[in-house]
Amino acid sequence: MGTEIRQSENERLTLSVAVCDDEVQVRKELIERSTDYFAHKDIDGRFTEFADGESLLASYENGTADFQIVLLDIKMQDMNGISAAKALRAYSADALIVFVTSSAEYVFRGYEVKAFRYVLKTEISHAFRKILEECVAELCATAQTYTFRTGTQDTAVRLADILYFESNRRQIILHTKQGTHTYYEKLDAIEKQLRGKDFVRCHQSFLVNAKEIRTVKGDALTMSNGDALPISKSRREAVRKASLWAMR
Repeated sequence: MGTEIRQSENERLTLSVAVCDDEVQVRKELIERSTDYFAHKDIDGRFTEFADGESLLASYENGTADFQIVLLDIKMQDMNGISAAKALRAYSADALIVFVTSSAEYVFRGYEVKAFRYVLKTEISHAFRKILEECVAELCATAQTYTFRTGTQDTAVRLADILYFESNRRQIILHTKQGTHTYYEKLDAIEKQLRGKDFVRCHQSFLVNAKEIRTVKGDALTMSNGDALPISKSRREAVRKASLWAMR
């Protein structure tokens, strides 16, 4: 059978969304527009409203939070959105944070907390739907799995959990966030199957998840787990472009 890519199948997608803004009318508009979009896409949406960052974080602290999307106002009284997002990341590394703001002044600080997107409050009516589309596409992509065979057993891992593939003679060492797997396969074949999935060949022996690259300097890159990998001279530009694209 070899390897394959497959999309996790769900009869109906359900998304849990946190809406955190100190303006009631803004929360109402975000929920209404999200509800309309989800209905059009046959998605079940579960919404939880928060008037401040403290109550949002309390939901994580007491274990009731399971949000895939967090719509978060940047400028709020007491705890602002940036501070709330930093604290949130201690509980959830995967939630898609979308900053909702009246000013783009603090938007670039979103990189500190791996914010997914931002929308200006004055542009919600015409820009928010596109952001929801991108959120859904991202969540569907992270549900994809890569399947490999060892002997007679098939093992599936989420693409989002893969750090990189390492070729060692005839074997592949698959490095994931949870550990490693070793099996027989050709790295060229894996690269072909993962084309268009945010993976880039940085070296003859390494195929990496561009979303997990943290630094690119000259002939080496550093992955999110701290591993340093070589970059072939002929592949430097491809790695640079892939890492920038993955940060979009």
